Amino acid sequence: MNGLIYCRVSSKEQIEGTSLESQEVACREYARQHDIGVLKVFVEQGESAKFADRTQLLQVIEFCRKNKGNVQSLLVWKVDRFARNVSDHYSVKATLAKYGVHIISVTEPIDTKPEGKLLETILAGFAQFDNDIRAMRTVQGMRRKIQEGIFPWGPPLGYKSSVSNREKKIRPDIADQPTFGLLRRAWEVFATGAYTQAEMGIKMTSWGIKTAKRGTFSPQSLYQMFTNPYYAGVLIDPWDGKEYAGKHLAMVSRDEFATVQRVIAGRNRSIPHQKYRPDFPLRGLVRCDGCSHPLTGAFSRGRNRRYAYYLCHGAVCEKRGKSYRAEDIHNEFEAFLDHVAPKAELLTKFGEHILLQIKNRNEARAAKTAQRRDRAAHLDRELHELVRMRTKELITDEEFLRQKSIIISQRTGLESEASDILDIGKATKQLREITAPITHLRHTWKTLSPPFRRRFERLLVPVGFVIGQSRTAELGLLFRALGELKQSNSSDVHHGFPQSNQITEEIQDLWNVFAGIEEETRTPKWRFRCSHRNRPRS
Repeated sequence: MNGLIYCRVSSKEQIEGTSLESQEVACREYARQHDIGVLKVFVEQGESAKFADRTQLLQVIEFCRKNKGNVQSLLVWKVDRFARNVSDHYSVKATLAKYGVHIISVTEPIDTKPEGKLLETILAGFAQFDNDIRAMRTVQGMRRKIQEGIFPWGPPLGYKSSVSNREKKIRPDIADQPTFGLLRRAWEVFATGAYTQAEMGIKMTSWGIKTAKRGTFSPQSLYQMFTNPYYAGVLIDPWDGKEYAGKHLAMVSRDEFATVQRVIAGRNRSIPHQKYRPDFPLRGLVRCDGCSHPLTGAFSRGRNRRYAYYLCHGAVCEKRGKSYRAEDIHNEFEAFLDHVAPKAELLTKFGEHILLQIKNRNEARAAKTAQRRDRAAHLDRELHELVRMRTKELITDEEFLRQKSIIISQRTGLESEASDILDIGKATKQLREITAPITHLRHTWKTLSPPFRRRFERLLVPVGFVIGQSRTAELGLLFRALGELKQSNSSDVHHGFPQSNQITEEIQDLWNVFAGIEEETRTPKWRFRCSHRNRPRS
């Protein structure tokens, strides 16, 4: 007689006293006593009791289908390990029965006799009851937190939890500076209506704000942020939609939040097709000095030819319809390019500083990677020794689970600390190749093709410049750092740049622009990931 073993445990239950190892040991002992040959063991690690989430159970069914006639039994530790829903229990049981497989609980007396069937039904019912009670209590706990003004989930960007992951959340989230202050400024700027959501994303990125997952802001993440009432100090109960005052520090007032919602609602959500007009290379980049909205381009017909102008179409701007000669604005921008263009010597010193930072960072990260690798190997040995001790019953289940939880937690922490290593050879090459274009910005801007010129402009002045005020425009991180270095009048570069990682990314982006590499086929960044490949078995 042949059989399979199926073990399942959720993360919470691992702490409460049910281990995968003890389940498998009990099932194997039962198989040995009843002459059942174990063909394979399926282990569901940290999964919920929902049937759709259980990939290993689906593999059990598929294995039985492919090996019909060769498998007669499925061993589980308890009925509630198999399913915690009555309908799922009998549905899967019926499916397995079609392939000649019956379920055996090695710790419960269920069988094909009437009393065995009754007990099985009772146990399956109790498993569902227990699962439903837990779910209900979880929801009640989260709703109670919301009513008390405490957000029960992870806080949004700009905030951080006041407690660690293992502690109960009994205090409101706190401001995560400096991101909190920068986002507060973003809300104020967006409320003016002068910028689109996409432009706000560019602006926020230029300030050094990064999202947790992608680093940059997608349209969806921007919309979710600017429509999230949490930032106005309001918590929404997702089960009934009621609002409650949060105890966390509000980033914006309710009036400011309402203003931003009107700005979002009033915008045309369609995205017009953008055409590059050689007569208006700064269209969308230059902004009105009255309302800060981007200027558009238009022609005025004279006696002999047409004349190019930029003008404002701001709905409530006092300078709406006022025309500015395109030639004057282009001359202003070209003078600005000459002003911010660094000398070759300065760029060389800056490059040496960046390369030194990369070298020092790589050495530090390589040392930390080696330490983490040694520590991970040590934890793996501890875990294997712990399993051996439990198998020989040298320690109790409670002590085994407690020590195992500590080791797994430490091992997971090491996995999350994987480091980025920058390719210093590629960085050196790209720094050398962007030197000439950056030191001759006026020529570079004029010779770039329109799509690449626009990307170049966004790296130079991420959110454009106000007409007549180009000298005070907000520069990208790379050009801002070069400007600070230029003003220091220092022969040596002593100071570091706190956002050097983003500066290296902008150098990579500039190199892509000058090399004519399209955005969708751009070369990889200078970095590759160092991580531990050998994970502990749990």
